[in-house]
Amino acid sequence: MNLRSNKIIDIKKYITDKLMPYYDVNEINSFIFLIFEHLFSFSRVDLVLKSNENINESELVKIFSIVKELKKHKPIQYILGKTNFMGYDFSVTPDVLIPRPETEELVNLIINDNNENDKLNIIDIGTGSGCIAVSLKKILFNSEVFAVDVSEKALEIAKKDALKNNADISFSKLNVLNKDYNADFPMFDIIVSNPPYVRKSEKQMMNKNVLNYEPSEALFVDDDNALVFYKAIFDFASKYLKKNGKIWLEANEYLTNDLKELFNNKGLKNIKVIKDVNNKNRFFKIDF
Repeated sequence: MNLRSNKIIDIKKYITDKLMPYYDVNEINSFIFLIFEHLFSFSRVDLVLKSNENINESELVKIFSIVKELKKHKPIQYILGKTNFMGYDFSVTPDVLIPRPETEELVNLIINDNNENDKLNIIDIGTGSGCIAVSLKKILFNSEVFAVDVSEKALEIAKKDALKNNADISFSKLNVLNKDYNADFPMFDIIVSNPPYVRKSEKQMMNKNVLNYEPSEALFVDDDNALVFYKAIFDFASKYLKKNGKIWLEANEYLTNDLKELFNNKGLKNIKVIKDVNNKNRFFKIDF
C-alpha cells in the first residue's frame, strides 16, 4: 500500500500520494486534517507535534477506506457523516445538501440585521440539514424558528441536528410549490430560503462530487422555469409574512436581473442584492 510505516508522517504522505491525481494540494491537506480530527480529535497542531506517533491497524483500515471513497469523488462530509456550519456540528447524508460557506454568509447577514433579544418569528423554507434554522435559533435565541421541507428524510436529519445542538425548532413537512398549504403557521417576521436554483444547463460546470452524490432535487431547476421556487416563496409570503417583514434568499448569480424583475412585478420595490465573498450576486434582502 506504499506505506513506509504506521507513523502519522508516513500516513499523511500515503494520503497525499493516493489523492494527488484527483485533488489539489490544498484540498488534500484539508482532507488530512478532517480525517485526523474525525478519527482522533486532532487539532492542526497535533498533526505536527504527533507526526512520529504510530496509528494502530484498525484505525489504518478506516483511513484506507476513507481514501478509497475520496478517490471516487465522494464528498468527505458524506464519508464522515458530518460537517461544521457556523461553529456547530451537523449530520449530513446524501439525502441533504452539504452546507456551503455562502450559506453561512446568508445566516450572518440575517444575524447582523437583527438583535439577539428580538422576539422574531422565522421560517426556513427547504431546511435540508437544518443548518440555517438551527444556527439562527442558537444566535437569535429569543426567536421562534420554524423549518419546513418536502423531504421526510431531510426532516429526520434536521430534527436530529436540532436535538444535537439543543435548538428548539418547529419542523413540518411542506411542499412550498403547493399553494394549498393547510398549515397552522403564525405570521412571520422573516422568511429565509436557500431553494434549488441551479439550471440544468449549468450541470456541465459542476464537479463530480456534487453531480454524483448530492440530491439533485435540492439543486436543480428546469431552465424554462428557473424561478419556480422564488415564485412559490412569494406566494407563501403573501399569506404568512407580516407587513414590513423581510425575505432573505440565496440565489443564482446568473439570474439576478430575472429575480429582481420577478419581485418588482409582484409590487416589491425595496430589493437589495448583496454580493458574496467571491463578489458574486448571491443574496437578496426584500422588504415586504
